[in-house]
Amino acid sequence: MNFVYKTAIEYSAASDLVRECLMETNNWRMMLPEAEKLSEYWEYHNELYQVHWVGDETQLVGAAVGAANPSMRLNIAITLTNTGITTHAAITAILSMPLTWQSIVQRGRIKDYFKKVCHKVIDASRALFQPDSLPVLAEIAQQYPHTFEAFTRMNAVDHLERVGRLDQTWSNIRAATASGNGVMSSEALDGVYEVGALPNQDYAGSYDLIYAGGGLGLLHAVIMAQCYGYRVLLFDRSEVGCAHREWNISREELAALVSVGFCTWAELRPIVMTEYDTGVVRFHAGTQANSAELWMKDVLDVALDAGTLLRLARQKLEAAGGVILDHRLFRQVRVTAAGPVHVAVDVANVQGAVETYRGRLLLDGMGSISPLALRRFAGQPFAGVCPTVGTVVSGLVEGDAPNEHNPRIGDILLSVADAQRGQQYMWEGFPGRDDELTVYLFYYDALNTRTAKTSQTLSANGQNSTHPKASYVRQSPNLLELFEDYFALLPTYKLPGPDFQHVKPVYGYIPGRHSVNRQEAPLLRGVLPVGDSAAQQSPLTFCGFGSHVRNLDRTTSLLDETLRQDLLEPHTLRVVNAYQINVSLNWVFSRFMQPWGTLHDVNLLQNIFLGVLNDLGEDFARRFFRDQMVWSDYHQMLLGVFWRYPRIVLIAWQVLGPDGVRQWISDYLVYSCAALVAWWGHQIGRTRLLTLAETLSRVAPRVGLRLRSALAEWKAMGWG
Repeated sequence: MNFVYKTAIEYSAASDLVRECLMETNNWRMMLPEAEKLSEYWEYHNELYQVHWVGDETQLVGAAVGAANPSMRLNIAITLTNTGITTHAAITAILSMPLTWQSIVQRGRIKDYFKKVCHKVIDASRALFQPDSLPVLAEIAQQYPHTFEAFTRMNAVDHLERVGRLDQTWSNIRAATASGNGVMSSEALDGVYEVGALPNQDYAGSYDLIYAGGGLGLLHAVIMAQCYGYRVLLFDRSEVGCAHREWNISREELAALVSVGFCTWAELRPIVMTEYDTGVVRFHAGTQANSAELWMKDVLDVALDAGTLLRLARQKLEAAGGVILDHRLFRQVRVTAAGPVHVAVDVANVQGAVETYRGRLLLDGMGSISPLALRRFAGQPFAGVCPTVGTVVSGLVEGDAPNEHNPRIGDILLSVADAQRGQQYMWEGFPGRDDELTVYLFYYDALNTRTAKTSQTLSANGQNSTHPKASYVRQSPNLLELFEDYFALLPTYKLPGPDFQHVKPVYGYIPGRHSVNRQEAPLLRGVLPVGDSAAQQSPLTFCGFGSHVRNLDRTTSLLDETLRQDLLEPHTLRVVNAYQINVSLNWVFSRFMQPWGTLHDVNLLQNIFLGVLNDLGEDFARRFFRDQMVWSDYHQMLLGVFWRYPRIVLIAWQVLGPDGVRQWISDYLVYSCAALVAWWGHQIGRTRLLTLAETLSRVAPRVGLRLRSALAEWKAMGWG
């Protein structure tokens, strides 16, 4: 059975450009977002197709053939005619399907759907040549030539739009933070959240939990549906299950996915790309006498294929009865003003039509620039952030030298030079499949600190050859600027071999809050943040994935209790998070990752710090990097640094300032009180406290919930 679609259109570009754009497979994702490239196949609506596409100056011919059912076939022929200033295109598409009773009965519906998809693809292809679309890429190509060339080679040009969108949002946040005003733009905040009566209407569906965002929240949603049996809806602005970073974790931490019931070790086997032997932390020594290296096992040593893990999570959520909506843009959430908490969530589909879903709770997993996070924090959602860029690369020179690739060693945290652009650039490198290495370049940025000013101008690489103690202008390169530096500086970190290539980009703004408070801003009624929206990870290591997985059992079990007992008010729901008091003071360490007086400040101090960690032993260092420090660890570190480098007292006053020192003292007292409470709890015994929590849950649910929350936090931290 055949269905034929013919049309003639005009493209606002020369024929050679039209041919080049239509032949570019990266553009196919823009024209048909539902399709995904999987190795040599394309997936469309859970079916795999082999695609063949050839062309010359005037003719493009293609065919998509079903991998499992070759009788399912789509043939496309496009004839191009150059008019001098535009291009005319005659298009013929023929869909061939097996002749079955079902296809005969649904012939009309199939024909209408085929026509609708063809219209959609053609309209999207026209957008490739709109006058306002071309200058953006042309401008990027001119300003960031290394970036544009590398993204083109990776067939990832469409990612540049996402990078630009992230940059614009964070630029607004930085500008508002510097001026003291919140980012309250109509686009980001107005009307996204309303309290009152829910609309009296027919809903597209009713659920217990509605998840916005298909990243880390997807893992959380699987547990709530699969292990606790809740009705779950999850939507994302793109395709649910896509990842723009790779994830590393230790095997002990990864075991949390198995113990919580998410999956089995057998299911994780194809997701684990590699497991390296040991990891290193190293800072550039230059001409300084003090230099040290820290070697550790079992820290971020398991490399996961993030995309495969999320696809497994998607399959599990659907198998558990969860509903997944791709390409749905969050528009608004409305929540009841009093009584039982219920929400109505508006999302827009690809056609722009609004769909409304009802639930008991909305879980905000929309990432670091979530409009709901901006709403909670009046446009200033995080105190610190790590702008991060990189690529998965292959073909590096292999060897044991620091600038060579050893697939049995992971680079946990490195610097290879002093400050550049007034920031201390950091590198990470985690081995992947075969000879691949996932490389990250990033720097620490505190959004609420004053920018250093100086009349002195540095050279392009941030050095001043005439005076080793030159001051600097601290900049905050955005992702595009950082990508340009990454491609230029990568050979200073690892040597490319003759077969070197970039495989795919990785990027993002990784946020963190610098506080001992579990929630610095009150929760919005009916909304619970998860993942990067909550920014509950360490403000030093910024390991959001590790924090999320390590606390997955904790956050899901506590959420189950709040739902069963209907404890969904913000003041009770606030305990459902991945917060750990033992990493809250790490904001102090992160401030010393930013230069404060000379270009080698960070490297000098961090080499001293690595010497202290080496003295304290590998187990101690492992606890520090895995967010499992105990109270006594903190003092051993501080005293060790003071013993080796007494000037740290004056430097701390210079870096933190009077307000920062006062905040650190206050935070330290809160931390010490929490440690004392945990010590008392350890003396009483975990079994007795669990029994007490069960009893309290029946007579005083809120008190029982808080006790369970404390026990879960102590367990996640390794305190009990």
